[in-house]
Amino acid sequence: MDYTLKSDGILLKCKMTGEFTFADHPTFRDMIDEAVKTGSRSIQLDLRDVEYIDSAGLGMFLVANERAEEEGWKFSISNPREKTQKMFTLAKLETIVPIIND
Repeated sequence: MDYTLKSDGILLKCKMTGEFTFADHPTFRDMIDEAVKTGSRSIQLDLRDVEYIDSAGLGMFLVANERAEEEGWKFSISNPREKTQKMFTLAKLETIVPIIND
């Protein structure tokens, strides 16, 4: 997994690319830490270019959401591919984390 951060002054987008698996846990944690350090109060993960997510990746989204609730910033996910969206629906992730298609 690779990522880039881009802010419009209100929303910080973390654009993720490649595959997102258990092995990416340290990179994901670094990405979230870097995003939080910007001071943004709203962080969105853009999954448009993520080809695959395993169940551990799904769990990392939940951990990030819990952190957002504890620290007082907003967390959301955008543009999951069809296969990923199906996984989110089966896991009922959209009942916990806002999922946006733009």
